[in-house]
Amino acid sequence: MIDLSRLLTEKTFQGKPIMVFGIGSSGLAAVRALKAAGFEVFAGDDNQDRRDDTEKAGATWVSDPLEFDYKTLSAVVLAPGIPLHFPVPHPLCNIAMDAGCPLISDIELFGLAQTGRNPIIGITGTNGKSTTTALTAHILNQLGMEAVAGGNIGKNALDLPQYEDGKGVYVIEISSFQIDLCPHFRPDITVLLNITPDHIDRHGSMEGYAAVKAKLFDGADFAVITGADDYCKELAARLDTTIIRDTPVPTDGLPRLAGKHNAQNIAAAYAVCRRLLPDMKDAQFRHALETFPGLPHRQEIAASIGHVVFINDSKATNPDATAPALDTYENIYWIAGGIAKKISEFDTLLSKHGRNIAHVFLIGEAASGIAEYLQKHKIPYHYSETLDTAVYEAYQMAAAMPDEKSHVLLSPACASFDQFKNFEQRGDIFRQLAQRITAAEGGRTHAVH
Repeated sequence: MIDLSRLLTEKTFQGKPIMVFGIGSSGLAAVRALKAAGFEVFAGDDNQDRRDDTEKAGATWVSDPLEFDYKTLSAVVLAPGIPLHFPVPHPLCNIAMDAGCPLISDIELFGLAQTGRNPIIGITGTNGKSTTTALTAHILNQLGMEAVAGGNIGKNALDLPQYEDGKGVYVIEISSFQIDLCPHFRPDITVLLNITPDHIDRHGSMEGYAAVKAKLFDGADFAVITGADDYCKELAARLDTTIIRDTPVPTDGLPRLAGKHNAQNIAAAYAVCRRLLPDMKDAQFRHALETFPGLPHRQEIAASIGHVVFINDSKATNPDATAPALDTYENIYWIAGGIAKKISEFDTLLSKHGRNIAHVFLIGEAASGIAEYLQKHKIPYHYSETLDTAVYEAYQMAAAMPDEKSHVLLSPACASFDQFKNFEQRGDIFRQLAQRITAAEGGRTHAVH
């Protein structure tokens, strides 16, 4: 757990109580860390069922947060999923701001507590954040520098271990929602991977979304930008920064890091590691890449039999996130569908990235909407409706092409909530189905080592 005790006497807090509103996993982590530091903690949530867990963590439950006196607080730690500005601010936000009470995130607390203690690498962007965060931490550990990844990936920032001063590095994935609630936090090394349309409903416009990402770079000590989109170019032109889109280290022959998008992720990790370890040898970096286990649900090789490989890319919940997978593999038997965030984006996805698709197996709520664009681009498809049917049908079709290496790709380009609890459950079920098929077919199911 991160030690927040130094914040008790900080000018911003001055020992005054703090409220945590929105009791998910990050909210509970904030309650625990604040209580351990000696703060008086109030807590609330629109869901009253969160009360028991919150009180067990040590907070005083506020049944009606809209009637609370926010002038008595030093801050409200707001869950990132709660609307701050768009489409409509949560009523608590307006009440707290009118009372002069700052709205912050758990990442803000984490950053303030670490100032001057241990380096923080902050990684943001629309796509690739999780892979780059995990990869960077992995490489640093392989090269002898103790590092831990967290934030918007894995453990919540405040649940990470507190290193002794100067004894470790924090590699933190940061979402735009979290940045919006970080008025003071700035990483020691800031990485921007790309900016493409996403979360427009939460930021009002593409320009608003890009502006939030750019805020993390205000006064950045060392910044790395890998994206070639217009927003990244504009930000790079305004900063004294390192712009890197490739690396001197070969990136071929890395099955867990295949594709051009991963080459940029690797380039970002290289720039960070070179900054922290100026004596690092390229051969050491390459060896560390080879030992990276990859991330579940992100172009994960789930199983294979003969010439058919099953790829779990369930984390791709929008067309932009699916595009890299469609560019990476050939002879793709693509499983797509779920709840579409913006169905029209499939038009661009297919026109720019559809050349490797052999056939599409549609599932979920968005199936008919996606089908219209598949017809427009003359890409063959049919309705599988459910994931288990789609995996079996995709395998049967791919296996019937014995002379071609084929890929059964789950990269839905849609959210999962119509048929699954989350994208992790969707990916886990896909993996189980793929392994069941390969076992039944008498093949040797294996993970790629």
